[in-house]
Amino acid sequence: MSRTFCIKTLGCKLNQYESALIAQQFLSAGWRAVDFGETADAVIINTCTVTDRSDKKCRNLIRQGARFSRSGGVIVTGCMAESSKSELSGMPEIIACFSNAEKDAICEYAKKPGLDAKPEATSPISKHHPLPFKRTRGYVKIQDGCDQHCSYCIVPAVRGSARSRPAKEVLNHARALIDAACPEIVLTGITIGAYADSGYNLAKLALAIAELPGNFRLRITSIEPLHVSDELIDVLSHPKLCPHLHLPLQSGSDRILSLMNRPYTRAQYLSVVDKITSQIPDIALGCDVIVGFPGESESDFSDTVAVIQEAGFSYVHQFSFSPRKNTPASSMELLAYDIVRTRGAHLRTIAREAGLAYRKRFTGRTLPCVIEKKKSDDAFTALSGNYIKILIPPDKHAHAHRGKIAPVLLEDISIGHNTGRLVID
Repeated sequence: MSRTFCIKTLGCKLNQYESALIAQQFLSAGWRAVDFGETADAVIINTCTVTDRSDKKCRNLIRQGARFSRSGGVIVTGCMAESSKSELSGMPEIIACFSNAEKDAICEYAKKPGLDAKPEATSPISKHHPLPFKRTRGYVKIQDGCDQHCSYCIVPAVRGSARSRPAKEVLNHARALIDAACPEIVLTGITIGAYADSGYNLAKLALAIAELPGNFRLRITSIEPLHVSDELIDVLSHPKLCPHLHLPLQSGSDRILSLMNRPYTRAQYLSVVDKITSQIPDIALGCDVIVGFPGESESDFSDTVAVIQEAGFSYVHQFSFSPRKNTPASSMELLAYDIVRTRGAHLRTIAREAGLAYRKRFTGRTLPCVIEKKKSDDAFTALSGNYIKILIPPDKHAHAHRGKIAPVLLEDISIGHNTGRLVID
């Protein structure tokens, strides 16, 4: 019987891609994947360290994972393994710790005595072209690292400087996903807008992928506001490009943006938003916001609220400021907890209102959606091109369309979820 493995992934879509890469290596070596929570011969935790809450969640999952690992411990990798290796080495539940650059070595380590598994099958898929792992959509890493050094951010320390994956390799990976009937390809990285290789920038790379033959769509993930060029906006009008961008905001206050070492002003950010929405009115724009950055006044916070209301975001990813060791902001004086909590609650209300207003525009409209995972009650979830997640109640047609792009009528929206139905001729 083949040995079993499971992977628990936290954090960004780049981590999702790298977990798929690790999984492909295990599968190619004859291991069998099981869900996190089932007994497994190898348990891998791919960590995130972007906030203090992320670190706490990782530690909890490490302890959980050790309880159903046959070896009695877990293998840890990811950004927390970079930032807190000495701390993690003191956790008895961890049997090995791999940096981001060492992720390719995890499978070979797991074959050592005690975890050894004789290969029972060989996958024809290259380990550099992983198919989706326990997901419907396929992530393609095009870039890694960041040169921005925002004052609150530990990412450059754990991911290194910006570097691009060769365009030829990216295109080959995209072709492999298309050949495997993957309905959506998601381009991911740390600062993908800085992509540059062999005459390709992000816009040219996205266009080259979009023009590959096949029935699929392409999604661009988080991109820095000032990396959004006129050329890229033109490419977003391509029929295979999802009308969706995630534009990190962090703050709507010029003073706080300066303290954060963010390379734009409020006016520049809103100008980018206006340029995008003028050309693609239905596009979904999401953002990240940090609440309670050191020194944030009530006026600064009001500026952030005003930008969210003006920009018309479809969703907001909200974080309370979390000091990261060895970053400039870690030495700044923290705001009182009650202030941060109150502002956070207010911002969540504003964000919910913005999201509802955006989704109301599409109620009663039929949207092309990727039919994704099946729920326990035989309902399915679907994801529209403009990033609206829709619940499809039990439907005899849904199973046949799982993993495909199909038309879904958005019938009703609420704070908690959106519901719709497949439109089948």
